[in-house]
Amino acid sequence: MNMSNINSTRKSSYSHLSATERGEIAAYPKMREQPVDIARLLGCHCSTICREIKRCSVEQVKDKNGKQTFFNAYFADSGQRVYETNRQKSSYLKLNGCSTRFIAQLESALTANIRLHSVDSFVQTYKVNHPEEVVPYTKTIYRYIKEGLLAIKPIDLPKMVSIRKRSKKVMKTNKKTLGKSIEERPEYINDRSEFGHWEIDLILGKKTKGEAVMLTLVERQTRYALGVKLEDKQSQTINRAVTHLISQYPIASITADNGSEFSLLSTLEAVDVYFAHPYSSHERGTNENFNGLLREYVPKGISLNPLTSEELDNYLTVINERPRRLLQYQSSTFLFELARTT
Repeated sequence: MNMSNINSTRKSSYSHLSATERGEIAAYPKMREQPVDIARLLGCHCSTICREIKRCSVEQVKDKNGKQTFFNAYFADSGQRVYETNRQKSSYLKLNGCSTRFIAQLESALTANIRLHSVDSFVQTYKVNHPEEVVPYTKTIYRYIKEGLLAIKPIDLPKMVSIRKRSKKVMKTNKKTLGKSIEERPEYINDRSEFGHWEIDLILGKKTKGEAVMLTLVERQTRYALGVKLEDKQSQTINRAVTHLISQYPIASITADNGSEFSLLSTLEAVDVYFAHPYSSHERGTNENFNGLLREYVPKGISLNPLTSEELDNYLTVINERPRRLLQYQSSTFLFELARTT
């Protein structure tokens, strides 16, 4: 029978091979069909057939006249078994197949007023602590949230909420660097190989007279953050706060932007101070990222005057103790204390 005479209809959309189709793949080579012909007959892409054969072939031995010949043969049952195993590990694991305890704790943790975890850090931490339970991948949890399958809403996770694209700003020029340029910053600071080098920034509340501000510093290697509420953003106020922090923490250098509020930092003798290029916030990306995390608790446009020191300390503690992927799921607090004592 010439199998090439059989008409087939190409699948309208992608779907996995069935057990029957795997049986046909196993039968076709015996009839001298090539992968491209098998793909046409089954109505799928040639690469699908090639991957399936490569992934599920088993080495065989043929003995002819006392001479052994090795060859690879595709077996349908082997292919189906591999598929079912991979499906169990797949990110498309059905919600009802997940650990109910995991789902309950995930929803509780991520809808808390002050949450310790991100989706990713919760998933990874839970997997380590409960290796026997079925836990989906991080991207699967985000899919569940988008599909409304969980009690967690996108608004509970600010990073999921789409942000209106800002209009492109015209780059300004001729703003002078206040002191030592970031271009003079040593490589051991740039590559984060040495502990004790910080980035500094201000978080503003309402842009009105008499409004409090928040000074933030982030250690570049461990991402450990400090925060202080200040009555104003005068350069003298900033310097007094930084001087106090230098006496309390291992601060070897500070990288700031060119805002006038930081104009007196270069007068500090205890630390090296570097200034980023004008309008280049990406050069202080560590601090900018932290500010984004803090904005979850202190949104833009609200007054900082009612913010208490206790509330700020709670926010800092939660962020510093959050396991983070870029830190191999260790917390900034743990790494900071480790570096500080060694």
